[in-house]
Amino acid sequence: MNAIWLAIFCCMQALAQVIFKFGSTAPPRWLPCFIGGNVFGASSIWFLMLMYKAMNPNVALGLASAGAFLSAQAAVAIVFRSHLSAQQYVAMFAVAIGMWLFTSATKT
Repeated sequence: MNAIWLAIFCCMQALAQVIFKFGSTAPPRWLPCFIGGNVFGASSIWFLMLMYKAMNPNVALGLASAGAFLSAQAAVAIVFRSHLSAQQYVAMFAVAIGMWLFTSATKT
């Protein structure tokens, strides 16, 4: 269940970032996108709270922060056709490896 909560949290965070970016493309979109991004971003915290309750809070925060970062980077790159360099892909891979190391080093 934790993996589902993490996936939902990351997707909601990525969606919020895409909405925020979309709002920055034209002044009339700013306020509705600011509100929409905050609806998804703020309500996603509920899933983080569920993860806090179910697992080590340090692991939950590490996975959620890094997962949200990776999913938001991927979503913005895909939706807005932002071409990433090879070094940026390596950095994203390093963050994913860091998530795995952080999770595998937890004490039970």
